[in-house]
Amino acid sequence: MLTNRRILVTGGSSGIGRGLCIAYAEAGARVWAVARRGDALAETAAAAPAGAVVPIVADLVTEAGRREVATTIDHAGGELDVAVHAAALLGPVGVPLVDYPEAEWHEVFGVNVTAAHLLHQRIAGFLDAGRSPVVIGMSSTIGRAGRAGWGMYAVSKYALEGWLAVLADEWDAGRVYSVNPGGTRTPMRAEARPDEDPATVPSPADIAPIFLRLAHQDAPEPSGAILEARDWIHRDPYEGLHAAGRRPDA
Repeated sequence: MLTNRRILVTGGSSGIGRGLCIAYAEAGARVWAVARRGDALAETAAAAPAGAVVPIVADLVTEAGRREVATTIDHAGGELDVAVHAAALLGPVGVPLVDYPEAEWHEVFGVNVTAAHLLHQRIAGFLDAGRSPVVIGMSSTIGRAGRAGWGMYAVSKYALEGWLAVLADEWDAGRVYSVNPGGTRTPMRAEARPDEDPATVPSPADIAPIFLRLAHQDAPEPSGAILEARDWIHRDPYEGLHAAGRRPDA
């Protein structure tokens, strides 16, 4: 259903980012997976259909890393249909704001918000050249309802929600979505909740349907929509598209 869709996923080396890279590739898309660790990106590519995932080793906090992403897409034709901002840093958990360390405050905000914004500035022209372009931001439950002890991670997710809302209001050429994955079986979740049984939370594959749906060129959800991935677990991501007579990319 996503054949010929060109999709960029940040944070593609593990967790939800890796799961989305694989899900998009299995749906027929061409995927660029971005992260700092080349070995982990190679594992993502190996888990997907052969040749469908192209790793880009880049640190998006740096200008050089963002330039590497832009150069790779430019050399591949300069067109991008979907950008998924899944890269995130957790930072200290259980530390009240009054004691939150300054260095980690700047570091988490830099990864979770500033890098997404500056990368978008780099790739906006490629999205404008794409077909029915889409930007998807990875929100969080605690980016919609503050919770003690989650520090800059929560603050940054609130900020990302604001960034997505402004982008949706400004950008007429495409669609912008905020998606809350909810608690998901990832290394970050294990770090934040070491006593939790991972079998009690959905896997990245379980929450993929809404991300597959939004990446489709004919997804009906309006730009600016704020969505919950758990609402789509076990549902057909292309529900209603067939009935409406829409067709997939060809």
